[in-house]
Amino acid sequence: MKYGKSGSGNMARRKKILTVLFVILLAVLCFVLGWAYLSPTPPRPGLGPEVADRLTQSGVESPVTAVLLNFRGYDTLLECFVVLLAVIGVWSLVVPRTITLPRESDAIFSSLVSLLAPLMLVVAGYLVWSGGDGVGGAFQAGAVLGGTGVLLHLADRPLTRSVSLSFLTMGVLLGPALFLALAVLCVLLGYNLLQYPPGSGGVFIALIEVTAALSIGLSLAALFGGRYPGIPKHSDRKDSMINFVYRKKSP
Repeated sequence: MKYGKSGSGNMARRKKILTVLFVILLAVLCFVLGWAYLSPTPPRPGLGPEVADRLTQSGVESPVTAVLLNFRGYDTLLECFVVLLAVIGVWSLVVPRTITLPRESDAIFSSLVSLLAPLMLVVAGYLVWSGGDGVGGAFQAGAVLGGTGVLLHLADRPLTRSVSLSFLTMGVLLGPALFLALAVLCVLLGYNLLQYPPGSGGVFIALIEVTAALSIGLSLAALFGGRYPGIPKHSDRKDSMINFVYRKKSP
């Protein structure tokens, strides 16, 4: 009993010490952030003038799109591959799950999805089209397409019922693969990575935006869906995408 009491006392003492340390660290963090926010800093012009001067060379009229897909295109390339790796990770590891709505809401929700899905596709297309000279772009359009996929999944109309599994997989890969292929093409043509040939920036960016929007939308919908669509619904954790494909190819 003495040992038990001393052990519980040590645990309580340790908990108090950790609490005090946490409060101190939190206070220090708040002080540093407050000091950084309130301390006067000299005005910085930024790179806006440089972007404006070279906007005509980028192939688009939107400075945001010019920076994301031309001047700093490799950042966006890496972001596309981050989304792809997230999908591969979920398809490989996640336990199958099902998401259902209450029965009384099925008819209403299904009718609502039937009305919203086509409209959301039109909005996504408009965002891709307007990204070159205004607000929009691949990631905004991809988010809308991903939301469409989520609604279809909740309405028990997953994408695998409308499109083939191979199309879904290729759609997820298309955007990052084409983005990387264009980057390699620029190098093969004697330019730097994602330094588009003169006069062709608009075509390159348009190809990237269309394919990236499709891949991002399918990827977001796939992340919500969880398991790899080719795996049977009643499989367990060991039936990941990797094992399923491996067994499918094995004799």
